[in-house]
Amino acid sequence: MVHISWFKSEVAKYTFYGVLFGLMFPILATCIDIMRLDMELSWKSAIFVQKNYPIHYIIDTAPLFLGLFAMFGGRNLDRLKEKNHQILKASKFKQDFLANMSHEIRTPMVGVIGMIDLLLKNTPLNSLQKEYVNIIHQSSLNLLDILNQILDLSKIEAGKFDLTPTHIDFKKTIHQNMNLFLATAKAKEIDMFLDYSEELPTTILADGNRLTQIISNLIGNAIKFTEGGDIHIKASLSSKKNDDLVIKLEVIDSGVGINKKDQETLFTRFSQFHEASITAGEGSGLGLTICKKLVGLMQGKLGVKSELGKGSNFWFTFKTTRSNLTITKENTPSLKKQNQKYNLHVLLVEDSDTNILVSEQILKYLGCTSDIAKDGKQALKIFKEDTYDLILMDINLPELDGVQTCNLIREKYTKIPPIIALTSNALPGDAERYIAKGLDDYITKPFTTEILNIKLKNWFGDHHEYH
Repeated sequence: MVHISWFKSEVAKYTFYGVLFGLMFPILATCIDIMRLDMELSWKSAIFVQKNYPIHYIIDTAPLFLGLFAMFGGRNLDRLKEKNHQILKASKFKQDFLANMSHEIRTPMVGVIGMIDLLLKNTPLNSLQKEYVNIIHQSSLNLLDILNQILDLSKIEAGKFDLTPTHIDFKKTIHQNMNLFLATAKAKEIDMFLDYSEELPTTILADGNRLTQIISNLIGNAIKFTEGGDIHIKASLSSKKNDDLVIKLEVIDSGVGINKKDQETLFTRFSQFHEASITAGEGSGLGLTICKKLVGLMQGKLGVKSELGKGSNFWFTFKTTRSNLTITKENTPSLKKQNQKYNLHVLLVEDSDTNILVSEQILKYLGCTSDIAKDGKQALKIFKEDTYDLILMDINLPELDGVQTCNLIREKYTKIPPIIALTSNALPGDAERYIAKGLDDYITKPFTTEILNIKLKNWFGDHHEYH
């Protein structure tokens, strides 16, 4: 039994094949010598060659050496295969875990963020109530931001994160980020000012959203660890070659500073570089890690110069291109009318009572009427041609999921309105996968009135009387 089980093992197979392959060498060498000596092919000729040509003693050992080589090589290969299998298994577990956590956390947040959004916009509140609701609203957005940071990191590490360069006013982008923190800075008696080099162009080609993510993170950290004093934001030209530029942006504060030991782990995952942040329970410890990876995608560097008690200088560089486009109000996308009324009739396919309530109220706020289907089968029964202007389709439905329901509607009918997926899945490739499977667009839960308003405007433009 031991011999049989050993032979069945991968190492034994490698050894056997090595020996078998090695036997070909002495047989082939002996045959060649017999033919070269013009002798008859026989055992007598083979013995003669073996006795009179000593080189064959070396060739004859080939099976032994190749067998040993195959055995040890095969053993190492098996170990490598097993290690690779474990890595792939861990990676799949991580992806499955993130997908599940994303869905499980986002689903209840539909009710939290959606209802708070409607409470602020659609109900009369006194000043104290507004203050309380604003705090709840900001806290819920912070929670969602932490979740998005985890997913961003997952996308970057999976190699499925792409930058989207557009023509942006870089100086205006910096000012917009500074404005986000003006109230907090004023409350902490911090002065913020920008030094924008005259060498820099007004407009550049870059991913404005990701630059905003980096800049706001650095400014936010600077304010968090500064009590009084000032924050100096400096934008300068690091190098230039024709229209290709390397820009450097520095956020210099007069705060508590960071010691040498903390600087070494500053850009690693889940690192909160100051005891105050841990005590306060602020942040996920992922912000700077994501910033570093985003800067890497921009072919730049992120670093820090700091001394304990004397403030910090966080800086990053990124490669960009000078843009000759003049950005005006006309080509800057904006929603002039926040309270548009679309007058659309919508089929909402959703199985969660909370999500139905939130989505119905958001649709009503945007001037839409809706019919409800709680599963795919009910959606197929309710749907009729020339009745609905839009279908909002939850993906994770019982029995018949959203993709299957969408495909069955397309098979059965010809006049079909846009079908937008509603889902809590937000991992790399989710949006592309659902669109490739037949849906027209994609909204990640939780969503607000602004997000749905943007989608409706994309599909129906300014034709508010579409229905």
